[in-house]
Amino acid sequence: MGSLIRATALWGYRELVHQLGGDANQFLSRFGIPRDADAQEGAFISFDAYVHMLAASADELSCPDFGLRLSKWRGLDVLGPIAVVARNARTVLDAADAIARYLYVHSPALRLARAPWSTGPDVAFAFEATECQLPELAQGYEVGMAVAVRIIQTLGGPGAVPASVSFLHAQMGADAAYQEALGCPVRFGQTWCGFELSAELAATTIEGADTATRRIARKYLDARYLPPAARLSQRVADLAGNLLPTGQCSVEVIASELAMHPRTLQRRLAEEGTSCQQVIEAERRAHAGRYLAEPDLTLGHVAGLLGYSEQSALNRSCRRWFGMTPRQYRAGLGSQRLRSGA
Repeated sequence: MGSLIRATALWGYRELVHQLGGDANQFLSRFGIPRDADAQEGAFISFDAYVHMLAASADELSCPDFGLRLSKWRGLDVLGPIAVVARNARTVLDAADAIARYLYVHSPALRLARAPWSTGPDVAFAFEATECQLPELAQGYEVGMAVAVRIIQTLGGPGAVPASVSFLHAQMGADAAYQEALGCPVRFGQTWCGFELSAELAATTIEGADTATRRIARKYLDARYLPPAARLSQRVADLAGNLLPTGQCSVEVIASELAMHPRTLQRRLAEEGTSCQQVIEAERRAHAGRYLAEPDLTLGHVAGLLGYSEQSALNRSCRRWFGMTPRQYRAGLGSQRLRSGA
């Protein structure tokens, strides 16, 4: 069974589809989402179905900025109990860290984390959906970043905006649509999706934050939702996924990030039946499948995203993983979409 996402993700969907002359119930039924899910307290829906419904809605209603428009009905409260912790954090950066820590409560398929390459005064947060393929995820990424901007404005004040927003995919809507929804420089076709906070905005104190309320909310989330301690191999996989585009994904770098000696890291991974190299290889293969599904990414760009300095290395890896070249793998995905009518 695939991951779920809180049904609050449907807020505004009916209204927007109606504005565009469509039938929301028809889309919901087609993708197996209960029509009243957004009205049920604490309800969850299929993440995969949600993402594909957004993509289909944008395409069939001829609305390339569908995700950006959808964000107008959403804000901090879409995150449910996580919102209480964020609203009562000391600073905007503390709030972003809290949302990153607890985002799995909203959906296990979503990941937000400080970018490992973010070492200057500005702070970058990488946003990733760990399921579905890139073409279908584009609308989800855009609504996610637009909601992030609205949350930042709630916490930091109406004039607060990120220093920039980055997307993996190519531009889909008009410049004006991005300016209205995001209000900051936007970069497309990047090696990551996420946003950057200026040092000044990150340090901005949140007006009306209450320390006691924050502690109570964190205790509630930890007691009710905190998952079992992650296996070391999962922590290594998370780090590898973030480090691949930097070209610095190695045993030594990962061990340093985890404050371990490389031999200690390898020994503990061996106890879990794997190795650092195996985990990195699995992450690289999984990311390759997602990137090759995005037709706007050149093979040279895909190679760079996977940490390869030469496209020939990508060719060799794809033959090992998939038994075919990157071009053949991508062509096969295109044929599947044609057969499915996507």
